[in-house]
Order: sequence, then structure tokens, then C-alpha cells
Amino acid sequence: MNQKDRDGCGATPRRKFDETYKRHAVELTLHGDRTVKTVAKELGLPAWQLYDWRKLYAPRPGGGGPAPQTLEEAVKENERLRSELIRMREREEALKKSLGILSEAPERGMPRLRR
Repeated sequence: MNQKDRDGCGATPRRKFDETYKRHAVELTLHGDRTVKTVAKELGLPAWQLYDWRKLYAPRPGGGGPAPQTLEEAVKENERLRSELIRMREREEALKKSLGILSEAPERGMPRLRR
């Protein structure tokens, strides 16, 4: 680099990338046989920056698939999620009750018969 490319303190100017460039770089790391470090080197980026972009733009595993496209699909998904939430709350309550029963200290000895 020549002296014109540097500012007064000797640092290189900060490069700015648009979202499309970042997404394309992430796609290169996801599809293909190259590692993130290899792609970063080819693009002239530090590997940590590409890892950060992957956190932002890479699809999440188990993301639930594509978002609903229509209002009807969104309403159906909302109903499904509400019913799943109710089931999960019921399971949680049952587990709490069983944990409470199992964690109680047993009385000493055998229970006595009452006559």
C-alpha cells in the first residue's frame, strides 16, 4: 500500500460492505468444500469477520422452515403454536408435581394401619 491509501495515523481506511456482499460471502462458506478461513482469505477479510457475518445471515438449524406467506397460513401456524404451548405448559405442571412428590422426605418406618 502506498502512503496515499493511509490516513494520518498509519491505519488502513475502514472498508464498508453492503448486506448483499455479506450474504454472498456467507453463502460461499455454506455451499462448497472450502473452509471459512479459506473463503475469508480469498475475499481479503479476517476470518472472525466472516464468522460474525455467519451468525447474522446464516440460516438457523431447526428454524422451523420458511415463514408463512399468507395471512391464512400465519393464522394456522399461530393456532398450532398456541396449542403446542398449552401442551408444553401441561407437561411442565405435571413434571413439577411429580418432582414435588418424589422429593418429599419419606416418613420413618412402614406406614401404620389405622383402625
